[in-house]
Amino acid sequence: MASQNVWNLQKLSINNIMTKRIAFITAIVGPYEASTKKYTKQSIPCDFICFTNNLNIKNNGWIIDHTPYHLTHKSKVDNGKYTNSLSNNKHTFNIAKYFKQNFYNIPRLQQYDIVIWLDGTIQITNKDTALYILKLFGKRDIRVATWEHEERYGKLAEEVKASHMNRYTSTFWFGQPQPYQDIDKQYEDYLKKGYTDEYWKNIDPREHFGVWVTCMIAFRNKDPYIREFLDYWYLQTLKYTTQDQIGFPFACRKKNIIPYTFPDLNIAGKGHSQTDFYIKQQHHR
Repeated sequence: MASQNVWNLQKLSINNIMTKRIAFITAIVGPYEASTKKYTKQSIPCDFICFTNNLNIKNNGWIIDHTPYHLTHKSKVDNGKYTNSLSNNKHTFNIAKYFKQNFYNIPRLQQYDIVIWLDGTIQITNKDTALYILKLFGKRDIRVATWEHEERYGKLAEEVKASHMNRYTSTFWFGQPQPYQDIDKQYEDYLKKGYTDEYWKNIDPREHFGVWVTCMIAFRNKDPYIREFLDYWYLQTLKYTTQDQIGFPFACRKKNIIPYTFPDLNIAGKGHSQTDFYIKQQHHR
């Protein structure tokens, strides 16, 4: 995949581009972020939509939606009995995972061909980000696109090790109670189920391929198989932990999803926090 030049993929006419709808989405639940992040106006029509319960949030040009879809359009995979079922873990960080991993349940998003999730800290700075993603997805076998984690060297155990922080290990974090997030058990269960980093090395030999940063992730939204994948990825959060970057490679492996992985020949980045698409701001701004 590293050799692909996406600007030379299947050409799309201007009219075709205009009919394919793209949405950038984020969820800011509770006081975790003070505002949506300003974005550079895109070179093709697209929408920026923020789902939030903050009535006073600074919108910075985003469409603000206060509807509690996690309650009005519940996930079919949340049976109410898991560690992070919304009835058991009401932490705002956990609620936001519904909007990240099960957004296809939201009625207003069903009109879009491509949905691009952005964590609340991500600021789009490239006017051609939507166009680039649209051209990329013009190649039929691409269903998901996201960024490699350049600090993990393709080893999921490194992601688990780095996740030993209060966000997951504390039962009272950011002023709210939450269940203990047992990231070690999650990883151990994956190993028992046959997960191995070598699977990814046999697909792509790049040093960091196999562990991804999901702060920006694009999906082919109307693909039924993507909806099945999203359900399975969200199930990992419900059953195990809110550290979705641990569940992501496992869900990809189980559902035979091979993410198109940035950086590529055209899009570079200084790590994953400053890229040709975006910069990552500090939390709580």
